[in-house]
Amino acid sequence: MYDFKTHIDRTDTGSIKTDIAPESVKDSGLVPLSVADMELSVAPEIIEAVKLAADKGIFGYTYADREYSAAVRSWMKTRHNFDTEGFTLITTNGVVPALRFAVEAFLEKGEGVVIQPPVYMMFANAIETAERRIVENPLVFENGRYVMDYDDLDKKTSPDDVKLLLLCSPHNPVGRVWTKGELARLGEICAKNNVIVVADEIHNDLLLNGAEHTVFATIPGMDQISITCTATSKTFNLAGLSCSNIFIKNGSIAERFKKAADRAGAGLVPYFARAATIAAYTRCAGWVDELNTHIASNFELMYSFIERELPMLKVIRAEGTYLAWLDMRALHLEDKALEELVLAHGLALDEGYLFGSGGSGFERWNLALPTDILQKALTQLKLAVNKALYAE
Repeated sequence: MYDFKTHIDRTDTGSIKTDIAPESVKDSGLVPLSVADMELSVAPEIIEAVKLAADKGIFGYTYADREYSAAVRSWMKTRHNFDTEGFTLITTNGVVPALRFAVEAFLEKGEGVVIQPPVYMMFANAIETAERRIVENPLVFENGRYVMDYDDLDKKTSPDDVKLLLLCSPHNPVGRVWTKGELARLGEICAKNNVIVVADEIHNDLLLNGAEHTVFATIPGMDQISITCTATSKTFNLAGLSCSNIFIKNGSIAERFKKAADRAGAGLVPYFARAATIAAYTRCAGWVDELNTHIASNFELMYSFIERELPMLKVIRAEGTYLAWLDMRALHLEDKALEELVLAHGLALDEGYLFGSGGSGFERWNLALPTDILQKALTQLKLAVNKALYAE
């Protein structure tokens, strides 16, 4: 049994989540439920490996050597049935930089990249900062879940100057784990229209209630038009080590992507990331299984609380990730008013409008935390909602 109950004080550690949180959140005693890293300790096997690496006394330049590569590739094979033989492995200092490298490698300024909002806000950022054009293929919310609009996708990917699609799989923030059929249909459209798919699969290990993740590149033919982005950061709470593993089968695509990454000097593996990744992928499968059970339990707590105490709100049933997508549109508040309401009650959440079209009126919650913290946060949510409903 691993420990998913202990509170860890992250103040004065330079934490983006904790140290620059709004004062109302700090005063409440609640941790922010926004930034997607966990309020849970890293697996002890990883801590041990990092300590042993520190004992060497020299923290020099490191790369994806044979031991590192073998650990990463073995995990993909055993955990995801993803045989990476014949795929080039390129390391980058995060998936977000990898998105930017892909955008720069395959498009000229002004050309179009498809995203499927509401989606992780850094997708749009990677496109806009590279001076490329965002092309939206919004997800459709029907019968309590999100689905893709394939007719619109075909239309949006048809122009010759639309050359890339950023796929979030599993999807942040709506929690969908796309089925093989859904991914195959998307891939069929993209292949027909000569669009490369950059699959952000950073949440691939975080699966709930029997959901199965399909690596996009494992669908027949899709390995030739895709870039698969993975990392230990979400699964093992290692975001601060800044290391991701990118797999590309098509030699031409791999060469162009690597040139873009090399221009940014992004090919090395951070010293402690090497030790942590090897330990994670060779010794921590059991920890991940227990983590998913814990996260699923937190989701169930949130579902039952909302249904019982705040039935006017709705939590979208998540199939993956540790991110809950809460529909608060019933309060009929503008985005700024909703943000001010939750902050006033000590809740630092990720506002839905940040995720683009279709996000207004929603809040994203990070549920990778001790359960008692979530219980306190839900109590604060009830107070906030009551204030909105019954204010004079």
